[in-house]
Amino acid sequence: MARLISIKKAVSVASSEIGIAQKNLDQAITSNDEDVLQMTALLNAVADELLLEEPYQDLLGDGHWLVSADGLTFKSEITFNKTPEPGDAIDTDLILFDGRLAIAGLKYRFLAAKGLEFGEQMRDFTNRMAKVATRANNRVLDLDEEWSRVV
Repeated sequence: MARLISIKKAVSVASSEIGIAQKNLDQAITSNDEDVLQMTALLNAVADELLLEEPYQDLLGDGHWLVSADGLTFKSEITFNKTPEPGDAIDTDLILFDGRLAIAGLKYRFLAAKGLEFGEQMRDFTNRMAKVATRANNRVLDLDEEWSRVV
């Protein structure tokens, strides 16, 4: 099972790995840093792309890719309101897809948006996406047993 990480953790790790932050972020959604806000907004684009691919198309077909830290509220996008409303995403919400996949997607999307070289980061993202899909679709069928049994 993929390790779930928060919005703030994904943005913090991605921003430190590409060199725009030197320390862990205190906040992502309500940050005053334009690069951090842009990266946080790009998480919606990463999620949109992943929701079209296996295994997330089947697992998260309802479009909800965020869950509150207490596990009670599911959300489908990050919004940036001056006055947060109930149900809006917050920094501690967990991303329901592979954390490293979210980080890789953020890095490649951010560099592309800034007009910088992003080929290696895009390759890492697509390779990781393929590995996650392969792992999810790699079921073993026992042909000696009844036809409907999946091992």
